[in-house]
Amino acid sequence: MLEREWLSINDPANGHLRYTFDVSFLLSSYTCIYGAGCEGIYPGAQDPAIGCCLHGAYLNDDDDAAELERIVAEDLDETTMQFHRQARRKGVLAKDDEGEVHTRVVEGGCIFSNRSGFPAGEGCALHHLAMRHGEHHMTYKPTVCWQVPLHRTIDEQVANDGTTLEVHTIAAFERGHWGDGGADFDWWCLDDDVAFVSRHPVYRTMAAELCAMVGEEVYAELAAYLDRRRKQSGRVTFLPLV
Repeated sequence: MLEREWLSINDPANGHLRYTFDVSFLLSSYTCIYGAGCEGIYPGAQDPAIGCCLHGAYLNDDDDAAELERIVAEDLDETTMQFHRQARRKGVLAKDDEGEVHTRVVEGGCIFSNRSGFPAGEGCALHHLAMRHGEHHMTYKPTVCWQVPLHRTIDEQVANDGTTLEVHTIAAFERGHWGDGGADFDWWCLDDDVAFVSRHPVYRTMAAELCAMVGEEVYAELAAYLDRRRKQSGRVTFLPLV
């Protein structure tokens, strides 16, 4: 397997915070191919319009569950959200067997996922809402949804001077990040070169998401480095590694 390349940047505003970036992925030509060839995580056994949203979106500490309920009550309706009636009747959230909160699954997919043929458009109703308002989809979607295929891991390291650092690793969202069930489904984002067709690298196409994850100052330093690194493409292997 080919080696990946990484870059570390200390946060200038926080001496105890460091970011480590997956250079190989951020310089790649990945782009989401939802609606343009993605067959979902269970090809042939699901409506392709559901994509990777079969199991609902798991909320993290940055997500506001009450805000999702408000959006359903005030911003969405049956003309923009296929399962709006079910959402109003039973809510949009549920818990799994381990008590983890996620968006409710209805008829084999996330309650926000409009299915094939829905008049307002297939795919995430929250994404459609953002487009309708001329806003970035981060405004409405749960964190895991707008970050994928980026993934954040947080660890602690001790620097040479004895300082304890909080290290945020921003990398490609790979099978291992899904846990024990990660090997049980197709993961088009990274398993196949079919999604590596963008004319622009990930660090540019996902600039808004990266800024939200690390801040504008760190992103500016990252982008400047990757601009220079990109010119050396003849001497480095970018993804996909298939």
